[in-house]
Amino acid sequence: MKWLHKIYPLWLREKIYFHLVARTNLSPKNSDGYNLEFAPVKMRALLPTDYGHRQIASLGFYELDLSRKISSLARQGGLMVDVGANAGYFTCLWAALNPRNEVYLFEPSPRNLSMVRQNISALSNPKQVQVFDHAIGKEAGVLDFDIGPEDQTGWGGLAKSASARTIQVKVRRLDEVIPIDQDILVLKIDTEGADTWVLYGAEKILRQKRIKHIFFETNLARMQQLGIQAGEAEKYLAGLGYVVRPLDADEFYATPK
Repeated sequence: MKWLHKIYPLWLREKIYFHLVARTNLSPKNSDGYNLEFAPVKMRALLPTDYGHRQIASLGFYELDLSRKISSLARQGGLMVDVGANAGYFTCLWAALNPRNEVYLFEPSPRNLSMVRQNISALSNPKQVQVFDHAIGKEAGVLDFDIGPEDQTGWGGLAKSASARTIQVKVRRLDEVIPIDQDILVLKIDTEGADTWVLYGAEKILRQKRIKHIFFETNLARMQQLGIQAGEAEKYLAGLGYVVRPLDADEFYATPK
């Protein structure tokens, strides 16, 4: 799919991909890695059957608007907290675009963690990234975690009850993990329905306005399974003095007033 990387503007590249290429599988593993559009780094580990990973390999990016916003903020320099990092795409962007940047990466899926570590190893300075193998939520403890189907990496998440596809994972509050003197330039959350719980667990940091930019998603089906109401995260953030704006149908962006 190297021919796709030659197409500009990027919105046209994306449109052609979804029209002509999206249903095809990723080509056999590229031992040299997959070039990213927004940063001088390659991702070494992607799952050929995964929808998002095929986009990264074919297009050089994933979620175009969000990639642009995070890449722009990365050039300012600071800490990004990547909750639900999957294979580490946004972490790789953040670390590669500024040598002073740091990342706290949270990913409880063992399969995804293996890919994360391979992809971080391609960075010029992997020590920019601290990897945590547990989930972030509204309270500390242990919860069931659905690892998702074998052919997709991004469909797993915290679950209300155990099943044949769940494992137990440690959960911590973000308030417990982030040092008290540490500001967060970007908090990126993608936890398949549990984004609201992540925000609940960061109440102290949010009240102190120590998070400057928040990107989170809604997954109504998974939220319903967890007992989370539509609009709950938006109301919570507004009550703590944040302005919440939609990015698209299910993505939101929040900043302090």
